[in-house]
Amino acid sequence: MSDSSTKVIEINTIFDGLNNREMDYVQARANSVSDAEALRTCGFSRGWLNSRDKKDLNQRALDFKTDNVLKAQLILDKNLEKAAQGLAELLESRNEYIKIKAQTEIMDRRMGKPTQKVDQKTEHSGGLEIVFGEPIPKRIIQDED
Repeated sequence: MSDSSTKVIEINTIFDGLNNREMDYVQARANSVSDAEALRTCGFSRGWLNSRDKKDLNQRALDFKTDNVLKAQLILDKNLEKAAQGLAELLESRNEYIKIKAQTEIMDRRMGKPTQKVDQKTEHSGGLEIVFGEPIPKRIIQDED
């Protein structure tokens, strides 16, 4: 059995020994960028987390997130040939639009999207100034000696 298959089976052990609130936190933390965000999602206080083994819960969340990504990759890998075959079958469609879209999709994925030439002419030479929002007035700062 490959390492990725072994890793997927371990999903069953991620929640072992946790109560419902801890499982909620682990799931929320797997989908959050911070402890605070996960706590807000669950409606738990920071004190609740501090009274637990935070390091263990966060490691479980990381394992859960990693396992979900692995499972998704395995599903995609398993169905890649079927997806390619389905796309290739669209080449035989009676609908010209579908046929052209399938041809374009296959070519773009196999050869890369074609580059587009951009012709840009400016009325002045020199630098290009890009301003986002309101311009910031320039200030001259002098040394106070």
